[in-house]
Amino acid sequence: MYCEYFGLRESPFSIAPNPRYLFMSEQHQEALAHLLYGIRIDGGFVLLTGEVGTGKTTVSRQLIEQLPSAADVALILNPRLNAQELLESICDELRVAAPAEPGPPSLKSLVDRLYRHLLRQHAQGRTTVLIIDEAQQLSPQLLELVRLLTNLETSECKLLKIVLIGQPELLDLLARDDLRQLSQRITARYHLGPLSRTELFDYMRHRLAVAGLERPVFPPATLKQLYRLSGGIPRVINMISDRALLGAYVQKQNSVSVATLKRAAHEVFGDQLPTPRVLFRGRGGLLGGAVLVGILAWAAGLGVSLFASDARLPAWIGSFSALFGAPASEAANPAQAVAHATGAKPLSPVAGHEPASRPPGAASATPLLAAVATGTGSEAGAEQAPAPGNAAIAPDALPVVAPPPVALMAGAAVSQGAVTRAAADAEPVPGSDGIESWPLQSDPDLAQVLAYRKLFRLWGIDYDPRLQPVVCDFARSHGLGCLTLEGDIDLLRQLDTPAVTRLQSGHNSYQVVIQALDRNRARLAVGGQSRFLPLDALRQGWGGSFTILWSLPPGYTAPVWPGASGDTIRWLDVQLARAEGQVMARPETRSYNAAMVERVRQFQQQQGLAVDGVVGPRTLILLNNATRSDLPRLGAPAARL
Repeated sequence: MYCEYFGLRESPFSIAPNPRYLFMSEQHQEALAHLLYGIRIDGGFVLLTGEVGTGKTTVSRQLIEQLPSAADVALILNPRLNAQELLESICDELRVAAPAEPGPPSLKSLVDRLYRHLLRQHAQGRTTVLIIDEAQQLSPQLLELVRLLTNLETSECKLLKIVLIGQPELLDLLARDDLRQLSQRITARYHLGPLSRTELFDYMRHRLAVAGLERPVFPPATLKQLYRLSGGIPRVINMISDRALLGAYVQKQNSVSVATLKRAAHEVFGDQLPTPRVLFRGRGGLLGGAVLVGILAWAAGLGVSLFASDARLPAWIGSFSALFGAPASEAANPAQAVAHATGAKPLSPVAGHEPASRPPGAASATPLLAAVATGTGSEAGAEQAPAPGNAAIAPDALPVVAPPPVALMAGAAVSQGAVTRAAADAEPVPGSDGIESWPLQSDPDLAQVLAYRKLFRLWGIDYDPRLQPVVCDFARSHGLGCLTLEGDIDLLRQLDTPAVTRLQSGHNSYQVVIQALDRNRARLAVGGQSRFLPLDALRQGWGGSFTILWSLPPGYTAPVWPGASGDTIRWLDVQLARAEGQVMARPETRSYNAAMVERVRQFQQQQGLAVDGVVGPRTLILLNNATRSDLPRLGAPAARL
């Protein structure tokens, strides 16, 4: 209806997986690369997960198009079948000849027929790929049956490559103890998250251009609002945008206004507007607006409590202004300082906000809270952090996974652009009580804030949350990557780098920084205090995952595969030589050739990593540890207990 009005050849926001509208963001390209790699190698399963509407089906269609002509594909779109029906569907997709005997075939006869077919295809040099979409619908019994299909093999290779595509519930299903054999056979995995705000802008331009419209009908302010409403999920973006264009047409507008977009979102979703959230490109982690809302609520509560008790107002304001490095003249005006903190209008006739022209490095009393209240902080806080996803090709091939994009507001002295290091690093004498004796962290968001600020300080970096509220964006701007891993203390000890993690004691949880480890105990930073904890107690309270920072090589954006080239390879050549105790006497190479792959494999074997020749974060972290002495370490002399 609106296409002719806007000069469009067709609707640009159909939710059908039209390959002409395929927008391959960085993470979609990584997901496709992981799937193709997993199919090429002689492995078991390839896993692609993601939230509803993030583009899993689109990636799978692109995968099918990029498979070589010598590949046969069986695509199962409806896995809600029993074992008999699933095997029959696979045989039908592969055009396996039906049995001659009358009556329904048995499971054994179906498997035998499939095995003979796969052997014939293998003899002809063909590859067979089974893709199961919506795999979270498979029962544990069917998943076990699918696992047994990978036992169809020759003495040299697997005859059937299997790709499982599903929602995050599939990860929980695969974590079951009775499915651990299947989980261990996954050789490549990737988790698709929402688009970042920048990617959303590119996504909209791409779809409109394919439909024949070059002029911007979604102004920047409208696109920002679209990101807030959709959370960066492509299917939600399409549904809201389609209705918004219809609304603009009805109102005879030349572009989509913010008000029209909001009405469109309400018409599509009613009162159940999707909650914007940021997913790591990795399993699990998400936060987003919740942290910002929590900080706003904390600040609002602080303001109310201050005005309810005038006697304590000056002291509270003094500490609050010190927290954000406010000038003395502003700290002397309590009402104005609280107005800055809560985003409210000041009670005195003094300007309540800093001028927009103030240089970034100038001191300012306007904390992140005021920025959030005016909409300048929430968008950055909801921005998709780098890496990826929780992509992995063997344990080391996980691309960088962003921890929750925390809008950090800490309890140590901080000024615009620089934290007062003496105050920030001041710690009491470490305590050694058990977790059960620790004070409760009544504000989990603030506890997480303090933990990440401490982690950055261990790397010699002062983090001002007002300048960059997204943890991993800030880290990358300082040459660091973020990595969130599922694993135990032994994995953290192997990586030998400080980490943020969550400890549990009964119904209470604590955000902590693990600063040092020895055989018997750990040194932790908990809510601004330093504590010792016996290793047994640490294991007992362990939450199962942790987030670390690591030094990025030049030009590194994703795991490096054989055949890659560029600055990262040149750096890798030099670092491998140092780890091997050699002096670079030959010209540095910029190609990840077979000789260098073998050197990487030897290093991985020495370090106890998966020996796959893929240079991912774990390999790079241990390579940094082997060649550099300037990095924070859990077991370094400065960190010893």
